[in-house]
Amino acid sequence: MNFSEDIQVRVVESDEGEALMQFLLEHYYREEPLTAGCSPPEPEQADKDFLLSNIPHGTCLVVVQGGSRIVGALVAGPKDAHEAEHLAEEVVEHSGTKWGRILGLLARVERETNVCKRYGVPSTIHVHALGIDPRLRGLGLGARLMSAVAERARALGHPLVTVDCTSLYSAGLMARLGYELINTIRYDEYLDEFGQQVFRPPAPHDSVKTYVLRL
Repeated sequence: MNFSEDIQVRVVESDEGEALMQFLLEHYYREEPLTAGCSPPEPEQADKDFLLSNIPHGTCLVVVQGGSRIVGALVAGPKDAHEAEHLAEEVVEHSGTKWGRILGLLARVERETNVCKRYGVPSTIHVHALGIDPRLRGLGLGARLMSAVAERARALGHPLVTVDCTSLYSAGLMARLGYELINTIRYDEYLDEFGQQVFRPPAPHDSVKTYVLRL
């Protein structure tokens, strides 16, 4: 059996939240620039709860090797034209926390991009997280997950897939896959009320870039 025959891309089941989060803690959060670039280094519970809340939408995917071992994961969910208002409310609710600071940046991204209004569509599937086991990187698993989520979005009637790439590597993947870059916010230009840089991720990550794929 070759490698391609040994892996499967499938939708996350409702009872797989714990396994999905364990994978994300090991292979997503540790390197995610907003998480790594803002103290404390660990993600807050509200952050983790948000990602898991997307499972019921049927738009979260895993790459499984050998029938059971998760080696890649993608978390995505729907959003509509009211996302900016929703995020603004969440920022207030989580004010003073790490998750609140992350939401603050994402809220600004949403205000600047407003993809539903920009493209004249009612909704989009938005990719929130993408992680691959480092031992299997470079084999196209990220691209397979992005292709699969596009198929899920199309099947569910969403005309766009969007993603806010906080990492240079994920931004590079979206560019290679033909996604359209519509917005960039540099981390060294995103400051708090005291003029201090909010996120200081390790090199080479320097910005959050928003990409869109029309289906």
